[in-house]
Amino acid sequence: MIIDPELLQALEIFKHFFDLIHQPMAIIDKEGKYIYYNQESADLDGFPQEQAIGKPMLKVYPNLKKEDSTMLQALQYGKEYQSNYQSYYNHVGKIVDYLHTTVPLYNNKNEIIGAVEIGKDLSTVRQLQDQVFKLNSKLYQNKEQPLPDIVFASKKMQDVIDQTNILGANDVPVLIVGETGTGKELFARLIHQTSQRRDKAFISLNCGALPTTLIESTLFGTVKGAFTGAENRQGYLALANGGTLFLDELNAMPLEMQSKLLRFLQEKTYWQLGGNKEQHSDVRIVAAMNQSPAELLNSGKMRSDLFYRLNVGLIKLPALRERAEDIPVLARYFIDKHKNDVNVVISGISDHALQQLMATPWPGNVRMLENAIVRSMVLQSEPGELQHITLDDELFDINSPYPQNEVSHKPEKPVINYSNNSDNLTEQVENYERQLIIDALNQANGKIIAAAKLLNISRTTLQYKVKKYNIQLGVLGS
Repeated sequence: MIIDPELLQALEIFKHFFDLIHQPMAIIDKEGKYIYYNQESADLDGFPQEQAIGKPMLKVYPNLKKEDSTMLQALQYGKEYQSNYQSYYNHVGKIVDYLHTTVPLYNNKNEIIGAVEIGKDLSTVRQLQDQVFKLNSKLYQNKEQPLPDIVFASKKMQDVIDQTNILGANDVPVLIVGETGTGKELFARLIHQTSQRRDKAFISLNCGALPTTLIESTLFGTVKGAFTGAENRQGYLALANGGTLFLDELNAMPLEMQSKLLRFLQEKTYWQLGGNKEQHSDVRIVAAMNQSPAELLNSGKMRSDLFYRLNVGLIKLPALRERAEDIPVLARYFIDKHKNDVNVVISGISDHALQQLMATPWPGNVRMLENAIVRSMVLQSEPGELQHITLDDELFDINSPYPQNEVSHKPEKPVINYSNNSDNLTEQVENYERQLIIDALNQANGKIIAAAKLLNISRTTLQYKVKKYNIQLGVLGS
Protein backbone atom coordinates (compact mmCIF):
# COMPACT_ATOMS: atom_id res chain seq x y z
CA MET A 1 0.00 0.00 0.00
CA ILE A 2 1.47 3.34 -1.08
CA ILE A 3 0.60 6.20 1.26
CA ASP A 4 1.13 9.88 0.49
CA PRO A 5 4.52 10.81 2.06
CA GLU A 6 3.10 13.84 3.93
CA LEU A 7 0.24 11.80 5.31
CA LEU A 8 2.61 8.99 6.31
CA GLN A 9 4.96 11.45 8.02
CA ALA A 10 2.08 13.04 9.98
CA LEU A 11 0.82 9.62 11.00
CA GLU A 12 4.25 8.59 12.26
CA ILE A 13 4.44 11.76 14.35
CA PHE A 14 0.97 11.58 15.90
CA LYS A 15 0.22 7.84 15.99
CA HIS A 16 1.27 7.37 19.62
CA PHE A 17 -0.85 10.34 20.65
CA PHE A 18 -3.84 8.97 18.72
CA ASP A 19 -3.41 5.64 20.50
CA LEU A 20 -3.66 7.39 23.88
CA ILE A 21 -6.88 9.29 23.12
CA HIS A 22 -9.01 6.19 23.75
CA GLN A 23 -11.86 7.36 21.53
CA PRO A 24 -12.92 5.79 18.23
CA MET A 25 -10.64 7.28 15.58
CA ALA A 26 -9.85 6.40 11.97
CA ILE A 27 -7.90 7.85 9.04
CA ILE A 28 -8.28 6.95 5.36
CA ASP A 29 -5.96 7.81 2.48
CA LYS A 30 -6.96 9.36 -0.83
CA GLU A 31 -8.07 5.93 -2.11
CA GLY A 32 -10.47 5.51 0.81
CA LYS A 33 -8.35 2.83 2.52
CA TYR A 34 -7.85 2.73 6.25
CA ILE A 35 -4.31 3.69 7.26
CA TYR A 36 -5.22 4.18 10.92
CA TYR A 37 -7.99 2.36 12.78
CA ASN A 38 -7.63 2.16 16.54
CA GLN A 39 -8.90 -0.49 18.92
CA GLU A 40 -11.80 1.69 20.07
CA SER A 41 -13.05 1.85 16.47
CA ALA A 42 -12.68 -1.92 16.17
CA ASP A 43 -14.67 -2.45 19.38
CA LEU A 44 -17.37 -0.05 18.22
CA ASP A 45 -17.74 -1.54 14.75
CA GLY A 46 -17.19 -5.19 15.60
CA PHE A 47 -14.44 -5.49 12.99
CA PRO A 48 -10.88 -6.69 13.77
CA GLN A 49 -8.37 -3.86 13.83
CA GLU A 50 -5.68 -5.75 11.91
CA GLN A 51 -8.10 -6.66 9.13
CA ALA A 52 -9.29 -3.07 8.64
CA ILE A 53 -5.83 -1.55 8.01
CA GLY A 54 -5.19 -1.29 4.28
CA LYS A 55 -8.76 -2.20 3.33
CA PRO A 56 -11.17 0.23 1.59
CA MET A 57 -14.01 1.49 3.77
CA LEU A 58 -16.63 0.06 1.43
CA LYS A 59 -15.06 -3.39 1.83
CA VAL A 60 -15.27 -3.11 5.61
CA TYR A 61 -18.87 -1.92 5.30
CA PRO A 62 -20.33 -3.65 2.24
CA ASN A 63 -23.82 -2.21 2.99
CA LEU A 64 -22.52 1.36 3.24
CA LYS A 65 -23.29 3.71 0.38
CA LYS A 66 -20.63 6.19 -0.63
CA GLU A 67 -22.99 9.15 -0.29
CA ASP A 68 -23.86 8.11 3.27
CA SER A 69 -20.25 7.96 4.44
CA THR A 70 -19.06 11.21 6.01
CA MET A 71 -15.41 10.16 5.59
CA LEU A 72 -15.81 9.49 1.86
CA GLN A 73 -17.76 12.72 1.42
CA ALA A 74 -14.99 14.60 3.19
CA LEU A 75 -12.43 12.87 0.99
CA GLN A 76 -14.22 13.54 -2.30
CA TYR A 77 -15.80 16.96 -1.74
CA GLY A 78 -13.83 18.47 1.16
CA LYS A 79 -16.88 18.50 3.42
CA GLU A 80 -16.45 19.00 7.14
CA TYR A 81 -18.74 17.51 9.78
CA GLN A 82 -18.66 18.83 13.33
CA SER A 83 -20.51 16.99 16.14
CA ASN A 84 -22.44 15.04 13.50
CA TYR A 85 -24.88 12.42 14.76
CA GLN A 86 -25.33 9.10 12.99
CA SER A 87 -27.15 5.91 13.88
CA TYR A 88 -26.11 2.76 12.03
CA TYR A 89 -25.74 -1.02 12.24
CA ASN A 90 -22.14 -2.09 12.71
CA HIS A 91 -20.38 -5.08 11.16
CA VAL A 92 -22.05 -7.57 13.52
CA GLY A 93 -25.52 -6.04 13.22
CA LYS A 94 -25.53 -4.03 16.47
CA ILE A 95 -27.16 -0.59 16.47
CA VAL A 96 -24.67 2.21 17.18
CA ASP A 97 -25.47 5.80 18.15
CA TYR A 98 -22.43 7.78 17.07
CA LEU A 99 -21.40 11.42 17.47
CA HIS A 100 -18.33 12.37 15.46
CA THR A 101 -16.27 15.08 13.80
CA THR A 102 -14.87 14.41 10.33
CA VAL A 103 -12.57 16.62 8.26
CA PRO A 104 -10.51 16.24 5.07
CA LEU A 105 -6.70 16.26 5.24
CA TYR A 106 -4.68 18.48 2.88
CA ASN A 107 -1.05 18.45 1.72
CA ASN A 108 1.11 21.55 1.25
CA LYS A 109 -0.37 22.01 -2.24
CA ASN A 110 -3.87 22.21 -0.74
CA GLU A 111 -4.80 18.86 -2.27
CA ILE A 112 -6.99 16.41 -0.33
CA ILE A 113 -4.88 13.39 0.62
CA GLY A 114 -7.14 11.72 3.16
CA ALA A 115 -9.76 12.18 5.87
CA VAL A 116 -9.79 11.78 9.63
CA GLU A 117 -12.70 11.04 11.95
CA ILE A 118 -12.93 10.99 15.73
CA GLY A 119 -16.12 10.18 17.58
CA LYS A 120 -17.97 9.06 20.66
CA ASP A 121 -20.29 6.12 21.18
CA LEU A 122 -23.64 7.41 22.49
CA SER A 123 -25.31 4.02 22.64
CA THR A 124 -24.94 3.82 26.44
CA VAL A 125 -26.33 7.33 26.80
CA ARG A 126 -29.32 6.33 24.68
CA GLN A 127 -29.91 3.22 26.80
CA LEU A 128 -29.65 5.18 30.05
CA GLN A 129 -32.03 7.81 28.69
CA ASP A 130 -34.55 5.10 27.84
CA GLN A 131 -34.23 3.71 31.36
CA VAL A 132 -34.75 7.17 32.88
CA PHE A 133 -37.81 7.64 30.67
CA LYS A 134 -39.33 4.35 31.84
CA LEU A 135 -38.58 5.15 35.49
CA ASN A 136 -40.13 8.61 35.11
CA SER A 137 -43.26 7.13 33.61
CA LYS A 138 -43.61 4.78 36.60
CA LEU A 139 -42.64 7.20 39.36
CA TYR A 140 -44.28 10.48 38.46
CA GLN A 141 -47.51 9.77 36.63
CA ASN A 142 -50.47 10.78 38.80
CA LYS A 143 -48.36 11.09 41.91
CA GLU A 144 -48.88 14.16 44.09
CA GLN A 145 -45.59 15.17 45.66
CA PRO A 146 -45.15 17.08 48.94
CA LEU A 147 -44.10 20.71 48.88
CA PRO A 148 -40.29 21.00 48.65
CA ASP A 149 -38.32 22.16 51.70
CA ILE A 150 -37.14 25.71 51.06
CA VAL A 151 -35.35 26.92 54.20
CA PHE A 152 -34.96 30.66 54.67
CA ALA A 153 -35.32 33.57 57.10
CA SER A 154 -34.68 36.60 54.87
CA LYS A 155 -37.30 38.97 53.47
CA LYS A 156 -35.60 38.70 50.08
CA MET A 157 -36.38 34.98 49.89
CA GLN A 158 -39.88 35.51 51.23
CA ASP A 159 -40.53 37.94 48.38
CA VAL A 160 -39.30 35.36 45.85
CA ILE A 161 -41.48 32.63 47.33
CA ASP A 162 -44.53 34.93 47.33
CA GLN A 163 -43.89 35.66 43.65
CA THR A 164 -43.44 31.93 42.95
CA ASN A 165 -46.74 31.07 44.62
CA ILE A 166 -48.54 33.66 42.47
CA LEU A 167 -46.96 32.37 39.28
CA GLY A 168 -47.61 28.77 40.31
CA ALA A 169 -51.33 29.41 40.56
CA ASN A 170 -51.42 30.95 37.07
CA ASP A 171 -50.90 28.54 34.19
CA VAL A 172 -48.13 30.43 32.35
CA PRO A 173 -44.58 29.45 31.29
CA VAL A 174 -41.93 30.33 33.86
CA LEU A 175 -38.21 31.05 33.53
CA ILE A 176 -36.05 30.66 36.65
CA VAL A 177 -32.67 32.40 36.59
CA GLY A 178 -30.02 31.81 39.23
CA GLU A 179 -26.43 30.83 39.86
CA THR A 180 -25.50 27.21 40.31
CA GLY A 181 -26.58 25.84 43.67
CA THR A 182 -29.35 28.38 44.34
CA GLY A 183 -32.15 25.80 44.19
CA LYS A 184 -33.72 26.26 40.77
CA GLU A 185 -35.27 22.79 40.67
CA LEU A 186 -36.75 23.27 44.15
CA PHE A 187 -38.57 26.35 42.90
CA ALA A 188 -39.67 24.52 39.75
CA ARG A 189 -41.24 21.85 41.99
CA LEU A 190 -42.84 24.55 44.14
CA ILE A 191 -44.43 26.04 41.01
CA HIS A 192 -45.80 22.62 40.08
CA GLN A 193 -47.09 21.83 43.58
CA THR A 194 -48.90 25.17 43.89
CA SER A 195 -50.56 24.79 40.48
CA GLN A 196 -53.72 23.05 39.29
CA ARG A 197 -51.42 20.42 37.75
CA ARG A 198 -50.10 19.17 41.09
CA ASP A 199 -51.75 15.76 40.76
CA LYS A 200 -50.11 15.17 37.36
CA ALA A 201 -46.54 14.42 36.34
CA PHE A 202 -43.53 16.62 37.08
CA ILE A 203 -40.79 15.60 34.64
CA SER A 204 -37.28 17.06 34.69
CA LEU A 205 -34.87 17.15 31.75
CA ASN A 206 -31.36 18.57 32.08
CA CYS A 207 -30.55 19.99 28.65
CA GLY A 208 -26.88 20.29 29.56
CA ALA A 209 -26.53 16.61 30.44
CA LEU A 210 -27.67 15.31 27.04
CA PRO A 211 -25.80 15.50 23.74
CA THR A 212 -27.63 18.04 21.59
CA THR A 213 -28.43 15.33 19.05
CA LEU A 214 -30.52 13.45 21.61
CA ILE A 215 -32.48 16.39 23.01
CA GLU A 216 -34.98 16.44 20.13
CA SER A 217 -35.79 12.72 20.23
CA THR A 218 -35.99 12.85 24.03
CA LEU A 219 -38.43 15.76 23.97
CA PHE A 220 -40.60 14.82 21.01
CA GLY A 221 -40.20 11.05 20.74
CA THR A 222 -39.54 8.96 17.62
CA VAL A 223 -41.43 6.89 15.09
CA LYS A 224 -40.06 3.55 13.94
CA GLY A 225 -37.96 4.02 10.82
CA ALA A 226 -37.25 7.71 11.44
CA PHE A 227 -33.58 6.77 11.34
CA THR A 228 -31.58 3.58 11.59
CA GLY A 229 -32.62 1.74 14.72
CA ALA A 230 -35.42 4.16 15.63
CA GLU A 231 -38.41 2.65 17.42
CA ASN A 232 -41.82 3.97 18.37
CA ARG A 233 -40.97 5.90 21.50
CA GLN A 234 -42.81 8.58 23.45
CA GLY A 235 -41.00 11.80 24.29
CA TYR A 236 -41.06 13.82 27.49
CA LEU A 237 -43.78 16.11 26.12
CA ALA A 238 -46.09 13.11 25.90
CA LEU A 239 -44.97 11.73 29.26
CA ALA A 240 -45.63 15.05 31.02
CA ASN A 241 -49.04 15.58 29.37
CA GLY A 242 -51.31 17.38 31.84
CA GLY A 243 -48.39 18.17 34.13
CA THR A 244 -45.16 20.18 34.19
CA LEU A 245 -41.97 19.74 32.17
CA PHE A 246 -38.91 21.29 33.80
CA LEU A 247 -36.13 22.11 31.34
CA ASP A 248 -32.98 22.71 33.37
CA GLU A 249 -29.95 24.47 31.82
CA LEU A 250 -32.05 25.78 28.94
CA ASN A 251 -29.01 27.83 27.89
CA ALA A 252 -27.40 24.54 26.72
CA MET A 253 -30.19 23.92 24.21
CA PRO A 254 -29.11 24.55 20.58
CA LEU A 255 -30.85 27.35 18.67
CA GLU A 256 -32.60 24.97 16.30
CA MET A 257 -34.20 23.19 19.23
CA GLN A 258 -35.10 26.54 20.82
CA SER A 259 -37.09 27.32 17.68
CA LYS A 260 -39.03 24.05 17.97
CA LEU A 261 -39.64 24.63 21.66
CA LEU A 262 -41.00 28.10 20.88
CA ARG A 263 -43.42 26.62 18.37
CA PHE A 264 -44.66 24.17 20.99
CA LEU A 265 -45.13 26.97 23.53
CA GLN A 266 -47.22 28.90 21.01
CA GLU A 267 -49.26 26.07 19.52
CA LYS A 268 -49.05 23.24 22.11
CA THR A 269 -48.30 20.95 19.15
CA TYR A 270 -45.19 19.13 17.96
CA TRP A 271 -43.99 16.45 15.54
CA GLN A 272 -42.28 13.24 16.56
CA LEU A 273 -39.05 12.46 14.72
CA GLY A 274 -40.12 10.62 11.58
CA GLY A 275 -43.79 11.15 12.33
CA ASN A 276 -46.40 12.22 9.79
CA LYS A 277 -49.02 13.35 12.27
CA GLU A 278 -49.03 16.44 14.46
CA GLN A 279 -49.15 15.66 18.18
CA HIS A 280 -50.73 17.70 20.97
CA SER A 281 -49.67 17.91 24.61
CA ASP A 282 -51.06 20.01 27.45
CA VAL A 283 -47.78 20.63 29.22
CA ARG A 284 -46.64 23.57 31.27
CA ILE A 285 -43.02 24.51 30.58
CA VAL A 286 -40.82 25.70 33.43
CA ALA A 287 -37.24 26.44 32.34
CA ALA A 288 -34.11 27.38 34.25
CA MET A 289 -30.73 28.80 33.33
CA ASN A 290 -27.56 29.58 35.25
CA GLN A 291 -26.44 32.43 32.98
CA SER A 292 -27.69 35.97 32.59
CA PRO A 293 -30.42 36.19 29.89
CA ALA A 294 -28.94 39.50 28.74
CA GLU A 295 -25.54 37.88 28.12
CA LEU A 296 -27.13 34.96 26.28
CA LEU A 297 -29.21 37.28 24.08
CA ASN A 298 -26.24 39.52 23.28
CA SER A 299 -24.05 36.55 22.40
CA GLY A 300 -26.73 35.02 20.18
CA LYS A 301 -26.95 31.85 22.27
CA MET A 302 -30.62 32.36 23.03
CA ARG A 303 -33.48 33.31 20.77
CA SER A 304 -35.06 36.59 21.85
CA ASP A 305 -38.57 35.43 20.90
CA LEU A 306 -38.21 32.36 23.13
CA PHE A 307 -36.97 34.49 26.01
CA TYR A 308 -39.86 36.93 25.73
CA ARG A 309 -42.31 34.03 25.57
CA LEU A 310 -40.87 32.57 28.79
CA ASN A 311 -40.47 36.00 30.37
CA VAL A 312 -44.20 35.99 31.18
CA GLY A 313 -43.10 34.48 34.47
CA LEU A 314 -39.52 35.39 35.42
CA ILE A 315 -38.07 34.38 38.79
CA LYS A 316 -34.62 35.58 39.80
CA LEU A 317 -33.09 33.59 42.64
CA PRO A 318 -30.67 35.60 44.81
CA ALA A 319 -27.22 34.23 45.49
CA LEU A 320 -26.51 33.09 49.06
CA ARG A 321 -24.06 35.97 49.59
CA GLU A 322 -26.97 38.36 48.95
CA ARG A 323 -29.04 36.83 51.77
CA ALA A 324 -26.53 36.07 54.49
CA GLU A 325 -29.26 36.04 57.17
CA ASP A 326 -30.40 32.70 55.71
CA ILE A 327 -27.04 31.05 56.43
CA PRO A 328 -27.61 30.24 60.16
CA VAL A 329 -31.01 28.59 59.57
CA LEU A 330 -29.64 26.68 56.56
CA ALA A 331 -26.63 25.51 58.57
CA ARG A 332 -28.82 24.19 61.40
CA TYR A 333 -31.16 22.58 58.87
CA PHE A 334 -28.28 20.72 57.19
CA ILE A 335 -26.88 19.60 60.55
CA ASP A 336 -30.26 18.14 61.46
CA LYS A 337 -30.67 16.63 57.99
CA HIS A 338 -27.33 14.78 58.09
CA LYS A 339 -26.91 14.10 61.83
CA ASN A 340 -27.65 10.40 61.39
CA ASP A 341 -25.04 10.06 58.65
CA VAL A 342 -22.02 10.77 60.88
CA ASN A 343 -20.51 8.91 63.82
CA VAL A 344 -20.24 11.93 66.15
CA VAL A 345 -23.32 13.41 67.83
CA ILE A 346 -23.65 17.04 66.70
CA SER A 347 -25.92 19.13 68.91
CA GLY A 348 -25.66 22.47 67.11
CA ILE A 349 -23.18 24.99 65.77
CA SER A 350 -20.97 27.42 67.66
CA ASP A 351 -21.08 31.18 67.24
CA HIS A 352 -17.49 31.12 65.98
CA ALA A 353 -18.38 28.61 63.24
CA LEU A 354 -21.42 30.68 62.28
CA GLN A 355 -19.22 33.75 61.95
CA GLN A 356 -17.01 31.80 59.56
CA LEU A 357 -20.01 30.86 57.47
CA MET A 358 -21.41 34.39 57.43
CA ALA A 359 -18.08 35.81 56.25
CA THR A 360 -17.80 33.42 53.30
CA PRO A 361 -18.81 34.43 49.72
CA TRP A 362 -20.21 30.96 48.79
CA PRO A 363 -19.68 30.91 45.02
CA GLY A 364 -21.42 27.50 44.96
CA ASN A 365 -24.33 28.87 47.02
CA VAL A 366 -26.60 26.59 49.08
CA ARG A 367 -25.22 23.38 47.56
CA MET A 368 -21.70 24.43 48.54
CA LEU A 369 -22.84 25.38 52.05
CA GLU A 370 -24.44 21.97 52.54
CA ASN A 371 -21.27 20.19 51.41
CA ALA A 372 -19.16 22.29 53.78
CA ILE A 373 -21.47 21.47 56.70
CA VAL A 374 -21.42 17.73 55.96
CA ARG A 375 -17.63 17.69 55.56
CA SER A 376 -17.20 19.55 58.85
CA MET A 377 -19.54 17.14 60.64
CA VAL A 378 -17.56 14.17 59.33
CA LEU A 379 -14.28 15.71 60.54
CA GLN A 380 -15.64 16.75 63.97
CA SER A 381 -13.64 14.75 66.52
CA GLU A 382 -15.78 15.23 69.64
CA PRO A 383 -19.54 15.31 70.30
CA GLY A 384 -21.17 18.67 70.97
CA GLU A 385 -21.51 21.84 68.95
CA LEU A 386 -19.87 22.07 65.56
CA GLN A 387 -16.89 24.27 66.39
CA HIS A 388 -14.97 24.64 63.16
CA ILE A 389 -16.10 24.65 59.56
CA THR A 390 -13.86 22.89 57.04
CA LEU A 391 -13.80 25.00 53.90
CA ASP A 392 -12.30 24.30 50.50
CA ASP A 393 -9.27 26.58 50.48
CA GLU A 394 -8.45 26.24 46.81
CA LEU A 395 -12.00 26.98 45.73
CA PHE A 396 -12.14 30.09 47.87
CA ASP A 397 -8.76 31.26 46.62
CA ILE A 398 -10.00 30.91 43.03
CA ASN A 399 -13.18 32.84 43.75
CA SER A 400 -11.69 35.27 46.24
CA PRO A 401 -13.17 38.77 45.82
CA TYR A 402 -10.13 40.66 47.00
CA PRO A 403 -7.66 42.20 44.49
CA GLN A 404 -4.47 40.28 43.85
CA ASN A 405 -2.28 43.24 44.77
CA GLU A 406 -3.39 42.82 48.38
CA VAL A 407 -1.45 39.56 48.58
CA SER A 408 1.42 40.38 46.29
CA HIS A 409 4.13 40.31 48.95
CA LYS A 410 4.93 38.51 52.16
CA PRO A 411 4.59 40.19 55.60
CA GLU A 412 7.80 41.33 57.20
CA LYS A 413 9.13 38.86 59.74
CA PRO A 414 9.28 40.14 63.36
CA VAL A 415 12.71 40.49 64.90
CA ILE A 416 13.26 38.60 68.16
CA ASN A 417 16.12 39.38 70.52
CA TYR A 418 17.00 35.95 71.87
CA SER A 419 19.62 37.15 74.38
CA ASN A 420 17.15 39.29 76.32
CA ASN A 421 14.22 36.90 76.10
CA SER A 422 13.53 34.90 79.25
CA ASP A 423 10.87 32.64 77.69
CA ASN A 424 11.70 29.01 76.90
CA LEU A 425 12.10 27.84 73.29
CA THR A 426 8.46 26.74 72.90
CA GLU A 427 7.14 30.10 74.14
CA GLN A 428 9.55 32.00 71.89
CA VAL A 429 8.41 30.02 68.85
CA GLU A 430 4.73 30.57 69.71
CA ASN A 431 5.27 34.31 70.26
CA TYR A 432 7.10 34.50 66.95
CA GLU A 433 4.31 32.61 65.15
CA ARG A 434 1.60 34.73 66.80
CA GLN A 435 3.30 37.94 65.67
CA LEU A 436 3.67 36.61 62.12
CA ILE A 437 -0.05 35.87 62.01
CA ILE A 438 -0.97 39.31 63.39
CA ASP A 439 1.27 41.02 60.80
CA ALA A 440 -0.28 38.99 57.98
CA LEU A 441 -3.82 39.76 59.16
CA ASN A 442 -3.01 43.44 59.44
CA GLN A 443 -1.59 43.45 55.93
CA ALA A 444 -4.66 41.59 54.63
CA ASN A 445 -7.05 43.99 56.40
CA GLY A 446 -8.33 41.17 58.57
CA LYS A 447 -9.23 38.87 55.68
CA ILE A 448 -8.53 35.26 56.61
CA ILE A 449 -8.20 34.05 53.01
CA ALA A 450 -5.68 36.75 52.07
CA ALA A 451 -3.66 36.27 55.27
CA ALA A 452 -3.51 32.50 54.75
CA LYS A 453 -2.19 33.11 51.24
CA LEU A 454 0.50 35.46 52.59
CA LEU A 455 1.58 32.85 55.15
CA ASN A 456 1.38 30.02 52.61
CA ILE A 457 -0.86 27.93 54.85
CA SER A 458 -4.44 26.70 54.46
CA ARG A 459 -7.43 28.75 55.52
CA THR A 460 -8.46 26.18 58.12
CA THR A 461 -4.96 26.03 59.61
CA LEU A 462 -4.93 29.80 60.02
CA GLN A 463 -8.40 29.75 61.59
CA TYR A 464 -7.18 27.15 64.10
CA LYS A 465 -4.11 29.21 65.00
CA VAL A 466 -6.14 32.42 65.35
CA LYS A 467 -8.28 30.65 67.93
CA LYS A 468 -5.24 29.01 69.57
CA TYR A 469 -3.51 32.36 70.13
CA ASN A 470 -6.78 34.14 71.04
CA ILE A 471 -6.27 36.71 68.26
CA GLN A 472 -9.28 39.03 67.99
CA LEU A 473 -9.85 39.77 64.31
CA GLY A 474 -11.52 43.09 65.05
CA VAL A 475 -8.65 44.30 67.27
CA LEU A 476 -5.33 43.71 65.52
CA GLY A 477 -2.05 45.54 65.75
CA SER A 478 1.18 44.70 67.48
